[in-house]
Amino acid sequence: MKDSFLIVCETAEFAVEVARVAAEVGLRVTPAVIERPLATSAQTDGAAGYLLATTPKKDDLLRLRETHDASGNPLCIALVSDAIEAQSALALAGELGMAAVDEVRPFIAALALITAGAKKPWSASTKGLSAVDRARLRFAIDGSEKSSGRLVRADAGLLAWARANADTHTVLGEPRDVAVAIAALEAAELVDVPARRATSTTDAREVLDIIFGPPRALSDPASKAALRPYGLPLPIEELCASPSRAASEATRIGYPVRIALASPDLRVWDHPDLAVDGVDHAARVRDVFHQLMTLAQTREPRARLLGVTVTATTEPAALLRVYATPLGTQRVHVAMGFADAHGTASHDETIVVLPASVPHVERAFSRLVGAELLFAGGATIRRASVIALHDVLERLAAFLLDRQGELDAVELNPVALLMGGAVEVREACVHVGDAFLRSLDAPVLQR
Repeated sequence: MKDSFLIVCETAEFAVEVARVAAEVGLRVTPAVIERPLATSAQTDGAAGYLLATTPKKDDLLRLRETHDASGNPLCIALVSDAIEAQSALALAGELGMAAVDEVRPFIAALALITAGAKKPWSASTKGLSAVDRARLRFAIDGSEKSSGRLVRADAGLLAWARANADTHTVLGEPRDVAVAIAALEAAELVDVPARRATSTTDAREVLDIIFGPPRALSDPASKAALRPYGLPLPIEELCASPSRAASEATRIGYPVRIALASPDLRVWDHPDLAVDGVDHAARVRDVFHQLMTLAQTREPRARLLGVTVTATTEPAALLRVYATPLGTQRVHVAMGFADAHGTASHDETIVVLPASVPHVERAFSRLVGAELLFAGGATIRRASVIALHDVLERLAAFLLDRQGELDAVELNPVALLMGGAVEVREACVHVGDAFLRSLDAPVLQR
């Protein structure tokens, strides 16, 4: 147990507030005011927490996590900001194993729980609390009551933590703040980073031949060709540059088929009318080919048109969008949400940092408002769906980490979750960075 916690505060106002709130519960803290502590690499070894007003960047949070002393205690962070990006930053902090909250009082409650040596406070006994207090704690306490401690009432309407069979207790704060703190500590403890596994099935040169060149977004066929060696589940489809070839391939694949424009400049997820589902005979395939090419040329005269992709029809249970970017040298940041119009408009999105275990990925998806739609169909199908989605994400992460010097990001939109729990990557876009241009500017070594 620590006598005092060093708290890095971005403003003097935060320093005053954290000292005042800590005094209310009897927690000793030592505030240190450092302007923009993460952006200026001014992290302080031994700090128990950070109070921020400026939304930190992804790399700053990762650096903070990696350089924090190995104290064995959670690193607490509070971001008090109305910026749109603030919630995403807090979610990322939680994914990196920090107890992340958005206000000072839950922040202090989390530190107080650490002071008390609370083990798994989310499974605490609440037998001594009123029904009202239990209702305020309901989203943070699982009710198993198997921990070594319990939550009790203290003076002035505050909650406290007490060890089992102990008379002394540690004051935490008001019930709602304690609930937020417990949920943040649980999320931080559940973070795990399993060993990364290589998934490429071919010579790396094959991928490099596809992505080599100036900064650009690859077409869907080229993106899938780059991803294919990593074993991502791709649909049965063919790129066709003529209407007769499209009709021939559709007959071979089997009707009905999906016909979609193939162009690095016009993405189907931005232009859904450039794809037609349920095409059921050869004449219709040829007509759709001409319609899509004409529409594309009218919409963007300079667009590069590769033809169309002819794809076997599969019935999705849900459509997801995935946007993955390298995070440091060993991790990948992935934002995920529903690919339909409602999911995009409602900003129903979750994030995960890879590599991660299957349960961790499942928890990330469960944070989506529409998670029940995603995992409908019973326990067996839910398990199959989670495992299939986890496998796709891990293979995507391996691809990005292997080629992080050349790539900026990868978009999968949509990823189709099929009725039986299988997964299919329907559209992909690999964003190539400026590694090739930088190599041209690099000085030539003199022999």
